[in-house]
Amino acid sequence: MIRVLAVAFAGCHAAQYGLFLGSWLVLGGAALDGDVTGRSIALWAAALAGSLLCRAAAVRLQGELATVIGRRLRGRLLRGALALDESHVRREGTGHLLGRVLEAESLEDLAVGGALAGLAGGLELVLAGVLLTAALGPVVGLLLAAWLVVAAVLLRRYEQRRRRWSAVRLALGNTLAEQVAGHRTRAVQQPDDPPGDGTHDLHDTLARRMDRSWTALTALVPRGWALTGVMLLAAQASQGADRVSVAAAAGGVLFTFGALGRLVGGLAGVADARCAWDALRPLLPSGSTEDGPLCPDGTDGVPLLEAEDVGYTYPGRERPVLQQVTLRVDAGDRILLEGASGSGKSTLAGLLGGQRAPSSGILRLHGATPAEVGAAGWRRRVLTVPQPDHNHLMLGPLALNLFIGRGWPATPGDLADADAVCRALGLGDLLDRMPSGLAQIVGETGWQLSHGERSLVFLARALLQEPEVLVLDETFGALDPHTLERALAVARERARTLLVIRQ
Repeated sequence: MIRVLAVAFAGCHAAQYGLFLGSWLVLGGAALDGDVTGRSIALWAAALAGSLLCRAAAVRLQGELATVIGRRLRGRLLRGALALDESHVRREGTGHLLGRVLEAESLEDLAVGGALAGLAGGLELVLAGVLLTAALGPVVGLLLAAWLVVAAVLLRRYEQRRRRWSAVRLALGNTLAEQVAGHRTRAVQQPDDPPGDGTHDLHDTLARRMDRSWTALTALVPRGWALTGVMLLAAQASQGADRVSVAAAAGGVLFTFGALGRLVGGLAGVADARCAWDALRPLLPSGSTEDGPLCPDGTDGVPLLEAEDVGYTYPGRERPVLQQVTLRVDAGDRILLEGASGSGKSTLAGLLGGQRAPSSGILRLHGATPAEVGAAGWRRRVLTVPQPDHNHLMLGPLALNLFIGRGWPATPGDLADADAVCRALGLGDLLDRMPSGLAQIVGETGWQLSHGERSLVFLARALLQEPEVLVLDETFGALDPHTLERALAVARERARTLLVIRQ
């Protein structure tokens, strides 16, 4: 689809400028020869009208290209973000991830706009080169090629400086996010004007260097060519060339000036898009996410979920947090896993739920490995509810928060299920207090829920997804004894297979 649209766009753009040049060659030649007739004017008008129609088609195709590419890019980014390893997210920091996401906003415009502008400029340059070669001889091709080499060198230099500036900008974004998150601590413990680490100064220095490279690329190359073209025209005029040839050559020089400007501007946009793409690469999915075939429940001798000699080492660390863990979970099991803080319980939960890949050993679900099952299929069948501090309540209706993972918008039957689960867990008073019930906006700036209420919402969200294995990582820590007993009873009743982790 994209290839077809790109070829059609290139064809329309080439036809547009071919007809445009042809129209003015017809009219200009007739005017210089003193032979402007109704026929020449009609040919000029027809060619110009055809150029306008091709221009309209090119604009339409450009919009369709941008839509298709943008949709595919956003889909890949969403799938990649959902597949990010938890340890990678923690290692990156909020600011770095935010900076990468902001790059996505500009990537579509830079890639599509820059690539299409560069393609259009290249087509125009070819047409102008043919016109100039016919008017001025082959030497003009060598001079134009020399300026293209200069443009390539300047483009390479600009891209290198753009990459260095982007890396520092991501670091500044992380610093900003940390300062915003810890503003209350800084207000009482830091001086009014704390010393900086020099990152801002480095950012400003790199920004100025990048701007100078961009200016050299987009201003020096077209204007340098224009000066070269004027010198060629002067030499041609001094040799007594006829007026039609001089006029055609002058038009070719001006046309080449505009084409070269659009080409280097488009290529600069492509360089920006390449830098943004590199920043976004960690958010893009790698590996299969498709569901693979699984054996049905109850296969003789095959456990539902199995860990065999599993170990895990966090990136950048030498000592493993888990070593040679072996665990068997059969359908219908109710398992309690206890351990001290820092003993690797949450890490094991992440491994079982598919949020992390083991450093050693093997995991199986119905006898199949994660690669055979697929990331999406594994996470849907083995659902891990992270600790409440690592779980999130989205800004939106309570019903939306409950049906993350099950599907949205919810049907009347879905809403009835959600109401029943919430009331069974002890959230009935909350639903009755909220003016809009399940439609009430909750979250950071919405209706505020207590820590215990949030934990119950997270549990209800997991139960409504009806996974084959439900792993609860310290979900009950914020609940009072009575509510805990009630919530645990609901989890035991509704979960097909249950693994509870507590300290």
